[in-house]
Amino acid sequence: MNKITMAVLGFGQRGIVFSNVAKDFKDEVELVAVCEKNQDKFDMIKNKYYLNESQIYQNENDFFSKGKLADILIISTMDQDHYLHTMKALDVGYDILLEKPIALTKEHIFKIKEKANKLNRKIAVAHVLRYTPFYQEIKKVIDSKLIGQIASIHQTENVGYLHYAHSYVRGNWHNSNVSSPMILAKSCHDIDIINYLMGQRVEYLSSFGSLFYFKKENMPKGAAKNCIDCKVECPFNAINFYEKNKDWMAFFTLETDVLKVMSNRNLNYGKCVYDMDNNVVDHQVLNMQYENGTTASFLMTAFSKTTHRRIEIKGTLGEIVGDLEDNIIHVMPYGKDNYEINIALLTSDLSYHSGGDKNLLIDFVRGIRDNQPFNTDINNAVESHYLAFNAEESRLKNGLVIDAKKEWVHYGRN
Repeated sequence: MNKITMAVLGFGQRGIVFSNVAKDFKDEVELVAVCEKNQDKFDMIKNKYYLNESQIYQNENDFFSKGKLADILIISTMDQDHYLHTMKALDVGYDILLEKPIALTKEHIFKIKEKANKLNRKIAVAHVLRYTPFYQEIKKVIDSKLIGQIASIHQTENVGYLHYAHSYVRGNWHNSNVSSPMILAKSCHDIDIINYLMGQRVEYLSSFGSLFYFKKENMPKGAAKNCIDCKVECPFNAINFYEKNKDWMAFFTLETDVLKVMSNRNLNYGKCVYDMDNNVVDHQVLNMQYENGTTASFLMTAFSKTTHRRIEIKGTLGEIVGDLEDNIIHVMPYGKDNYEINIALLTSDLSYHSGGDKNLLIDFVRGIRDNQPFNTDINNAVESHYLAFNAEESRLKNGLVIDAKKEWVHYGRN
C-alpha cells in the first residue's frame, strides 16, 4: 500500500487536527512539510510531528517556490487567503484538502473549481458533517425509504454562547470585512448537509438575521473595556472562560498563564464582548424551497448554553429527530414501533467534529491513492457556498426572496 505524503499550509487549530489524524494513520499518510507564519510554533511542530528545520517554512512564497513537496496539501489558512493560496497550489501541482469557505466571492469560488478541473487536480472541501457517523446513519434511513419522501427538514446550529464570544465576537471571524459573513464562515456546513440529505436543488430562498445583542448599547453599566479590569459579573468574562478552558487559548497563544496573556489590553480575546468591532450576525434564519416542492429551514444562533446541532426530518411515512452531540437518532415511522440509533455503539472514535475530520482526511487520502471519488469534491461543494452568498444577500435586503435557479449552471449538480 502506497503511503500518501501531506503538507500543511496554516498550522492553526484545523491544521493541527488534520496533522493529528495523520499521526493516527501513519501507515497511510505522512506529514512531510508545514508552512506556518508564527515562528513560536516551530518547536512544537518539530517535537510533536517529528519534522526538522528544512521541512518547516515561515513564508508562503518560500514554501511554494520549492515546488511540490507532498502528494496533498491541506490549506487551513485564514478565509481571505484561500483563493490566492489555492490558485498557487494548483499551479504547483497539489491535490488539495481545502478548509471552508472555498473563497470569499462567487467569482473566486468558480475560478478555483474551473482551474482544478482544467488541470485535473482534485480538491476536497472540508464539509466534515457529511463524514460524521451521525449524518451518515440518517442518510441510510432516508435512502431506505422507511420514512417515505422527505417533506421538510429543520436544522439548528446552536453555536454556544462561549464559542460565539470566542470566535465571532473576539476571534478571527468577528468582522465580515476581514473574514466572511457568518452564514458562510460557520454555516455553509449546515447548508451542505441539508442539501446532501435532501438530494434536490434549491429553487428559492430567503433569510433574516442581525447582530442583536453583542454591541455597545448592551454593555453593562460599570463594565470595563478589558475583562481583566472588569468588576461586573458576566457570563462572557474572558478570564473565567480561559481559566476553565485553557486549550482554547491555543488558538491565539502558546502561553498558558491566563492572567499574563489577558494583561495585554490590545488582545481582542481579552476585550469586552460589548465593546468590539464585530459585525457578524448573532442569529439568522434561512428558508429554502426545493425543486420537488420540499422545504427546509435553518437556524443559526449564538444564544445557547452548549454547542450542538439538532435536526428534524419530516417524511410522508415517518420522522427522524437527532442531536449531533448526543449522537442519538430517533426514528419514528408511522404505524410502527419507534427505535433509536446510538452512534456511540457503532464507533469508539467520535473525536474531531464527531468523527468527521478523521473520516474526511482518510477518505481524501484513499481517494488520491486509489484514484477514487470522495464525498466532498469541490464540484458538489460549490453549491452550499453559492446558497450562503444568496442567503446573505437576502438578509441584507430584508428577506428578499432569491431565485437560486439562475446559478444552477455554476455548480452543475444534475
